[in-house]
Amino acid sequence: MKPIIWFRALAVVLAIFTVGHTVGTRHAITTAPQEAAVIAAMQGYRVPVMGFLRTYWDFYRGFSVYITVLLATLMVLAWQLGTLSRRNPREALPLAITLLLACVGQTIVSFIYFFGAPMVMSTLATICAAVGAALTARDARSSAAPLSTTTTRDASLR
Repeated sequence: MKPIIWFRALAVVLAIFTVGHTVGTRHAITTAPQEAAVIAAMQGYRVPVMGFLRTYWDFYRGFSVYITVLLATLMVLAWQLGTLSRRNPREALPLAITLLLACVGQTIVSFIYFFGAPMVMSTLATICAAVGAALTARDARSSAAPLSTTTTRDASLR
């Protein structure tokens, strides 16, 4: 199996995760008066932060958009990593490991702070990233050029 397949699958999982996160955080979902009161309090209370007045709702929305941007960026990186892993697995390996660590971190955070959908999506992302990284490591080992016993200087002396 080739790593490009797993990195492209990772990109698709992250695309679905990005869309789900964007749609799911567009507005407050309130089903009870207590929830509406919390959201109203978040929207109404302003806090001075580094010369700006922001509400807790501003932070909530801002971080939601920020996470959407990061998920979309990870998606693009996963797609590009698929191409790189095919052309040059040795160069792709550090990026594959970095992407895997990002997915593992995302999974841990999802299990600590969130609910089913982010848990499932981040777990799928971690699986795709782990298999892709393992296959990239395999390809990097097999494509490693054997070290020559003669150096360039030695060859020019002949």
